[in-house]
Amino acid sequence: MRILYILSIGMALSACGQADYSTWNCYADGQSDQKVVMVLQESTMKIGDQKLSYCGSLGLVSYFDRSCKAETKNSMAQLIPSQSLLTIDTKQYRCEKL
Repeated sequence: MRILYILSIGMALSACGQADYSTWNCYADGQSDQKVVMVLQESTMKIGDQKLSYCGSLGLVSYFDRSCKAETKNSMAQLIPSQSLLTIDTKQYRCEKL
């Protein structure tokens, strides 16, 4: 019984150290050969060599930027996960969650 208790605590503690993230392949609209990999981890979006911070959400849209602005809608990246749509600056991507 004691061993079972120690094992369950050990397993619970090891689960706390695991990172929660999701990986997406994103393709520029109309250009299936232009793939970028996006990783969402906690409140950070990593895409290519860029690291963007989560700035907030309005409705279905989540906003990310290098430095969050007072006006969230002016963020450089917008993600609509339910539609698998990513917009960075003016470029749109269709994404698929891996």
